[in-house]
This record gives sequence, C-alpha cells and structure tokens, in this order.
Amino acid sequence: MKPMTSTIKKDVIIQARNKLYAISIGLAVIFAIIFSILLKPDQIVTVIPAAMLLLVGGTTLVFVGGLILSEKDEGILNAIIVSPLSTRAYLTSKMITLTFLATIEIIIMVGVPIVYLSIVKGTPLPNFLILIIGIIIINLLYTIVGIGMTVRFKKITDYMIPVVMLMILLQVPIIHFWHIFEHPIFLVIPTSAPIMFIQGAFTPLASWEWIYATVYMGCLLIVLTKWAFKSYNKHIIMKMG
Repeated sequence: MKPMTSTIKKDVIIQARNKLYAISIGLAVIFAIIFSILLKPDQIVTVIPAAMLLLVGGTTLVFVGGLILSEKDEGILNAIIVSPLSTRAYLTSKMITLTFLATIEIIIMVGVPIVYLSIVKGTPLPNFLILIIGIIIINLLYTIVGIGMTVRFKKITDYMIPVVMLMILLQVPIIHFWHIFEHPIFLVIPTSAPIMFIQGAFTPLASWEWIYATVYMGCLLIVLTKWAFKSYNKHIIMKMG
C-alpha cells in the first residue's frame, strides 16, 4: 500500500507541475459560466452528457497520452520496469489520479450550472449520488482506454490522429440520446451505458435501462482494464525487457 500511495502522490505532483490541474479547472470554470448563462432547464439532461464526452473525455485522452508518452520518451518507463514498482501499481496510479482530475473538472463544469439553475430558475436538482458515480465511471473508462491506446505509439503526434477518430466514435451515441436517430446499435458503443446512467440522475429510467447501464459499465471496466494491462505488457514491458 505504501508504494502505491507514494506513486499516487508523485503522479499528482507531476500532473500539477505540467499544469494539468490549472488547464482542467480553468476550462471547467469557463464552460461552467457559459452553461450557466446559455442553458435552459430542459436542456440539462441532454447537454451535460454531451459536454462530458466531448470536453472532458477529449482532455482526458490527451492528458493520458501526453503523460505516458513523455515518460516513455524520457526513459522513465525503462527505469520503472527494473524498479520494485509493479506494473499494476504504476497503471492503477495513473487510473486513479487522472480519473480524479477529470472528475474535478466535470463537477465544476456541470455542478455550477446545475446549482445555479436550481437557485435562479427552480430547476429540480438531480440525484447527486447517481450523477457522481456516473461521472467517475465515464472518466475511468476514458482513462483506461487512453492507456491502452497510448502504449502503442512513440510520439504524441502519432497518437493524436487515432485518438481524434476514437473521440468521434465515442460521441456517436449522442445522436441516439438526443433522439435525432434512435437505434439499439448505438447502445453497443461503450459511452452509451454511462450516458444512460448519468441521465438516470435527472430523469426516471426503465428497469431494463438501469440493468443495461449498470451491467454494461461493470463489464466494460473489467474487459477494458484487462486489455489496457495486456497492451502495456505487450508494447512496453516486452519491447523494453
């Protein structure tokens, strides 16, 4: 537990030094103000999930790529491989700290307009427990996917094109949830489950929707975590070892 705690502290310090907290909080405040001014009460349940996917999801994928690829380029990953720090501890620390950072960003970005609209226009408050759980899970999923993708590349420039394509794919479920074009196939895309779960904080869901969202999110966390760990072992440890 002590090596893990130490690793988490180091990761937080590194992220702070790289201005990730300043960038995330700064963007969150800007968009919180914009949403507070422009959003109408009936738009919250549709706009907020989209903002999470596009804004925070995008920055999370970029942050993950930037951090791991910089450590790879500077030889830090080589040193970690021969150090007592396990792969599990290294990756778990990244998942915890980057998920925490993205969660702070979202809480500011959506929490401010939600509370503001509640005070000014009497908009009903959501179920905050469900909302926070959904926020944490969607951020964790983005972080895990970012790790699994990043280890395949040598430079951030090589990583950006596929990550942009992935971001576009992960936005597609919005078409379904905005009722532009509804089809069950959209529910296969990983971001659909957390979007539905988050919407459950604002509006009642059917029993099958709760089951789908909860079970699919759990399966995604297990499968994608195993995939990320295998990707790290294959593309980092095996090649450097």
